[in-house]
Amino acid sequence: MNAPHEFNDMHAQALVAVEMEQSVLGGLLVDNDSIDRIGQLRAEHFARADHRLIFEAIQRLVADGRSADTITVFERLQSIGKAETVGGLPYLNAVVNNTPGAANIARYADGVIDRWRLRQMLAAADEIRAEVMNRKGAEVSEILGSAQAKFERMADSRGTEPRPLAECFEVLVRELDAQYNGRSTIAAIPTGYRDLDTRLDGGMFAGDLVIVAGRPSMGKTAFASGIAEHVSATQPALMFSMEMAAQQIAMRHGARAGGVPMGRLKDGRRLHEGDWTGITDAARRAVSAQLFIDDRSGLSLYEVQNTARRIKRKHGLGLIVIDYLGLMTGGEGDNRTQQIGSITRGLKGLAKQLSCPIVLLAQLNRGLEQRPNKRPNMSDLRDSGEIEQDADTILFIYRDEVYHPDTPDKGIAEIIIGKQRNGALGKVGLGYTAELTRFSDLSPGVLFGGTPERRGRVRGGFDE
Repeated sequence: MNAPHEFNDMHAQALVAVEMEQSVLGGLLVDNDSIDRIGQLRAEHFARADHRLIFEAIQRLVADGRSADTITVFERLQSIGKAETVGGLPYLNAVVNNTPGAANIARYADGVIDRWRLRQMLAAADEIRAEVMNRKGAEVSEILGSAQAKFERMADSRGTEPRPLAECFEVLVRELDAQYNGRSTIAAIPTGYRDLDTRLDGGMFAGDLVIVAGRPSMGKTAFASGIAEHVSATQPALMFSMEMAAQQIAMRHGARAGGVPMGRLKDGRRLHEGDWTGITDAARRAVSAQLFIDDRSGLSLYEVQNTARRIKRKHGLGLIVIDYLGLMTGGEGDNRTQQIGSITRGLKGLAKQLSCPIVLLAQLNRGLEQRPNKRPNMSDLRDSGEIEQDADTILFIYRDEVYHPDTPDKGIAEIIIGKQRNGALGKVGLGYTAELTRFSDLSPGVLFGGTPERRGRVRGGFDE
């Protein structure tokens, strides 16, 4: 049962299952209804060009509501000048005569797809080899990222069948019932800040890209570090610190978790005797935390993806923090706006792939400094269109005392929710202790935003 075809590569030829492809085609010709059982099979999955043509002809006939048999398929191929290319009626008849039936067509279709994926792997390996041998100044991380992307696309190539709404809703009802009756907990990952978690319906969610934006000195790094420390008390978290060295992150942890002012941690000669209790407490918390810090500067999207996947494989991963977007390099596009868009799209995809939230820090345009009211809004985001599109949640940090030292809101930070894909907008207040670089919950009932009320704070960060 032979027909002309173009598959000549010796190694790839070994991955061609001719009989399996013929069994799929024969099964379809014998029983047109079996087309519903071949899943994600596409013409491109067939190794031989003649088989691709036959499959496409069968698909077209069935789609048009016509019977697909050897005669109608031959006529269809003849109408486009391809009948002789596939070996004509003799080959079509041979395919049918040598097919036992359509009973096992689903298994044969899966086999055809699997062989296609193996051939794709072989082709990708050849491409990777060519990139390595002719890298022309390309960074090793870029080549590695390109290689991983090739194989990830193949891993996702089979896809899933579209699901009916009723099935999706049934899953939702089961989850709600389990949560309502105490058999399951809500999937939200708390930030550790009480009022913010309430506003965010429990916290962050797997697959979310959360933007934390603010002008310099507003406390973006301290805020995000507090979230990372809180999450790492129960599950692994990864922080990319491109602006600050790992030792500085550790120092800030000592201030937040140990209650030792930064000024004394910078110079051991200034420590008080009682500070060692706080340092010991911070060390104990650091040992129990599952927080990994990568302080390389100027990381590319590929490098972030590679590191995150590696940590995920080794330890699991509940949260990623990136400080900050403006320091990331690369990205596809002719200008920085397009490059930023490429990076944020890639990070959103990474969050979904690793099933964990990503907290991405971002700068705001300095133009807001010229306004009387310097509270940020969406238009203040640098390259805002791209960022706004990809983000699930956007949080702005504003501390009035940065601009007005005598403000009645001294020691208060406003967390403005500028976007929440599945929730309401608004703002919450947090306490901020500069010498400890610590954000904390405000006492219940405390007002802020210019209202001179008595204010109080409770300790935040790690669980007490």
